[in-house]
Amino acid sequence: MDVTDAVTGRIEVREFADEAVDDATKRAILDAGRLAPSGRNLEHWRFVLVDDDELQALADASPTGGWVAGADFAVAVCTDPDYAFNELDAGRTTASMQLYAWGLGVASCIYTVDTAAAREVLGVPDDYDLTAVLGFGYPTFDVESVRCRKDRRALEDVAFHGRFGEPLALEE
Repeated sequence: MDVTDAVTGRIEVREFADEAVDDATKRAILDAGRLAPSGRNLEHWRFVLVDDDELQALADASPTGGWVAGADFAVAVCTDPDYAFNELDAGRTTASMQLYAWGLGVASCIYTVDTAAAREVLGVPDDYDLTAVLGFGYPTFDVESVRCRKDRRALEDVAFHGRFGEPLALEE
């Protein structure tokens, strides 16, 4: 799958098939995150791979991420809050992991949580934010069935030209 297909076709998935993702694929997904750009090239993020019984503990520690217990694995993204762009960098690295995974047929979903319980489950040190958690696994449906079926606002509703509110003046 090329990057255009991944961008136009990827959706958030919270239900996963009961099929294990092999270690080489997990490592490649983490590596895609490592290779993402970061502010001032600081690469201040740290990743915690979570699988097996730890997934339930992570799910229990989140008010919105209970679904992660059904994932094959999760990746917690921790960033250095001393940098004002730490959340932006978390977005950059999570996007890289999610797009790369989708290209391999592995679905994902992101949620944010920075509770004391989640930090304890993951052993996150005080000098890092627990910025995002991504659950990964094989989807329960054929990925081709959702290709180009995103229900999104029209480009002209969200993009402007020159100044906020000015109509987009680009030919199709």
